[in-house]
Formats: sequence, structure tokens, C-alpha cells
Amino acid sequence: MRSKTPEYRTAYWKAWRLKNLPYKKPRSSAAVCLFCKKTFKRDRISRKYCSNKCHNESRKGIEPSHLAANRGRKPRTYFLSCRDKHGCAEDREWRTTVFKRDDFTCRACGVKGGRLQAHHVKAFKAHPELRHVLSNGLTLCLDCHRKTDTYGWANYHKLQIAARRMGQEVLALTP
Repeated sequence: MRSKTPEYRTAYWKAWRLKNLPYKKPRSSAAVCLFCKKTFKRDRISRKYCSNKCHNESRKGIEPSHLAANRGRKPRTYFLSCRDKHGCAEDREWRTTVFKRDDFTCRACGVKGGRLQAHHVKAFKAHPELRHVLSNGLTLCLDCHRKTDTYGWANYHKLQIAARRMGQEVLALTP
């Protein structure tokens, strides 16, 4: 049996590759920018533009497909309210004005500083006309604010259930 030398093996594999692998045309490193039509040297095969500036300029006015597909499907009303994570400018201004008026002191327990929150005396949702009225605000610390009946979603749902029960008709007992 004939021993296979390393030279024989490499020659064998080169011949096998030429015969069995599909032929790929080598890519030239020169390309033409799709936007400005300049010739540039490609450092990656997939590059189609000579610079990021040309790429960005070519994308102007083109809306992404996922936005175009969903355009007009949902009622976009979130821009009508200024409630976001930090509130709008009016909310922030109202809050700081309430804090300054109360000298950064909790109106319930008298603690100065700490974790203060501006509390609406009349509920934010129920009275939209009083949202930014200074007399509708109180400075409360976090613990005192939690004790109010309008703090948080849990209390909100309790109030909704109570309001529904109050609206129900009560039958009188007859002997």
C-alpha cells in the first residue's frame, strides 16, 4: 500500500475543490456609490454607498415598511394628553410651584424635605379643569400620600367598585 505524503494530500484536495465546489466569480474591490455615483474601494462586500452621509441622504423621505404597514390602524390620541413618564412642562411647573408654596414641607406630618410628592386634592382624572390650579395641590411625603384615598391604582379601583355599588338600587325590606 502506498503511503500518502502531505504533498499528495494537498494536491488531492486542491483538485477535489476545483472539481466539486461551485465556481464563484471573485468580487472586485472597486464599487460605485448608489447615491453620488463616485467610485470607491470597498472594504466589505455588502457596501453599496461610499459613506454614511450618502447612505443617510438616500434614505431621506423613505418611511420604514413596518410603520407604513400600520399607518392609520389605531387611533393615535396619545399626543393629545401631556402625560408621559415625567409629565409635561405644565405638570412639572405646577409641581415645583406647589413645593415652593409649601416650603418643601409635608402638610400632613410636617417633615421638611425627603421624598415629597404633589397631591391633587380633587382627583386628577375626575377634574381636568383643576389639574394645574395651585389651590388644588398639596405637598405630601410619600408615606402620607399613600394614606390618601386617591393614591395609586389599587385605591382607584376600590373607589370605582364603591361608586358602582352606590349606584345600585337598594331594595327595602318589607315585613
